[in-house]
Order: sequence, then C-alpha cells, then structure tokens
Amino acid sequence: MNHPPQRPKPAVQAASIPAGVLPGPLERLLKKYPGLVRHPHAFVVHFPIVFFYSAAFCDLVYLATGLTSLETSALHFLAAGLVSLPFSMLTGQISRRLSYPQEPDQTFHIEIFYSRLMLILSLAAFVWRWLTPRILLTFTWLSLVYLLIILALPALATYISFFGGLLTFPLEKEGDGQRNF
Repeated sequence: MNHPPQRPKPAVQAASIPAGVLPGPLERLLKKYPGLVRHPHAFVVHFPIVFFYSAAFCDLVYLATGLTSLETSALHFLAAGLVSLPFSMLTGQISRRLSYPQEPDQTFHIEIFYSRLMLILSLAAFVWRWLTPRILLTFTWLSLVYLLIILALPALATYISFFGGLLTFPLEKEGDGQRNF
C-alpha cells in the first residue's frame, strides 16, 4: 500500500532558536510554530514588489490611454505597497536575526538602507497623490517628478531583491567562496 511521503521538517527547529535574540512573545510563538521561522519573509516580501510594479504599470498605461480607472488603480496599488512594505521589512529583520545571528554583512546594510528609502518615497508619493489627485491629469514638470518617484519604486524593489536573493543563491567566484558583486 502506498503512503504519502512525510512532510519535510523545517530547517530551523524550535529548539535551535537562540534565546534572547527575539522579544519573548515572538520567541514563544516561533517555538510553538517552528514553520514560521522559515516562511514569513519569503512569503510577505513579494507583496510590495508586485504592488509597486503594478502602480508604475497602471500609471504608465494611464498616460498612454487616458483611462482614469487605471490611474485610480495605481493609487490603490501604491497604497497596498505602502501598507505591505513595513511587514516585509519587519519579517526581514526577524529572518535576519534567526538565520544570520552573527554580525550583519554588507548585504543586510544595503537591504535596510534601500528599504527605508523605498518606504519614504512610497509614503511621499502616496501623500502627494492623495493631496493632489490630478497630478497626472495635466502633465507638468511636477507630474514628471511624481512619475519618476513611482518608477523608482519598482527599480528599488528589484535592487533590494537582488541582494536578498544573494542570501539564498550566493554568487561565488570559482574556488574562493567569496561573493562576487
């Protein structure tokens, strides 16, 4: 009789979470549900990426077609990216503390700096668009600045994602084990 294969165990077991690395309630939660150790950041990180790409895409298509529903959708995507980005940043910090508890390296500093920049830019763009709903209706130099901010968000997301990917899939020179970037 064929039995389904057993599910693989998480790479980080509850017993291997170093004491004192995380606040008490979070540490107890992760010890109770060790599967959360591996998955939250890898799951959550994709939301701001797709939302910021979608906001930029909708704004560009709006400018090409004039369909106002696309511009409204761009605002909704921008808001969703702005709301999901702090969760991505928080789960990234938790994953960093659990998976890389030693000294942080250059990759983490790059990710943290550019994530904060992306948070500031997305907040500024959202507030600007909220206060000036017709920013793209009559295209001026201010519209161009706004659009450049919107287009910077997916570029920043891509840049941050590259360095995050280096943690999972490091680029190494042949034989020396050093990262090559």
